[in-house]
Amino acid sequence: MTDRLKQTTLIIAGHGSSKNPNQARPARKHAQYIADKNIFADVKTAFWKEDTRLHEVLGSVQTPEVVIVPNLACSGHINKVVIPREMGLDGELTIKEGQHIHLCKPVGEHDGLPALIANRIKEVMEERDLKAKDTTVFLVAHGNPNPDRPASHDTTVMMATRIYQHHPIHAILPAFIEEKPFLHGWRKRTTSPNVIVLPFMIAAGVHGARDIPRFLGVEPTEQQAFDMREHATPAGPFEVDDHKLWIMRAMGSHPTIADFIVEIAKEKLT
Repeated sequence: MTDRLKQTTLIIAGHGSSKNPNQARPARKHAQYIADKNIFADVKTAFWKEDTRLHEVLGSVQTPEVVIVPNLACSGHINKVVIPREMGLDGELTIKEGQHIHLCKPVGEHDGLPALIANRIKEVMEERDLKAKDTTVFLVAHGNPNPDRPASHDTTVMMATRIYQHHPIHAILPAFIEEKPFLHGWRKRTTSPNVIVLPFMIAAGVHGARDIPRFLGVEPTEQQAFDMREHATPAGPFEVDDHKLWIMRAMGSHPTIADFIVEIAKEKLT
């Protein structure tokens, strides 16, 4: 396997953003971490909405094998349609002029993710002395109002259940930016004095920085936003009605995600 990996280029593929440079930062950090381990012949990042673009990255890859790991929360439209279309792929395996290109499942479907999220929630609660019976977590995803694209909704509901199995508290509830149950209706869904909001987004981008606080009815200071983004320090507590509320950083920035990417790539080549 080691010899095979040394002849393989790993591409971490993501959405990216032409407006928010922070959205691609987690993928680039993970790529650098993996490259420093010297596992693959090369490690690259590619994005739909910013450079390096998905449609051009393969042009610079000369290794016999390529493995593409989508840095996404679920196997939805981007993973199934956009990445194959933009990269000219035939499916999970594409062979072009002898080069074997493998498309993997997204990072959000790694089996270790529920436990990782549960452990991080537990850490936040212990640091703030929050009791399980008094705490509700909202797991927030983008969602999609198109009923033909249920991946974000279904994956988030399942993830909330799996997190609860690792760390049972009063409730772990899914909520969405663009479909029901909407995040902005969170007050009607819990009576818990403590509320933790966790973006289930590999790179929260504008949603984590602007939309989620706005829908919650809070406004983090610049320092709180910086500490959350750079140091994973939850913003809060915010006093909202009878609740104390904290906003966590999206889990896609957690260093362990890089290890998940490597494991997914290795699994595809096994």
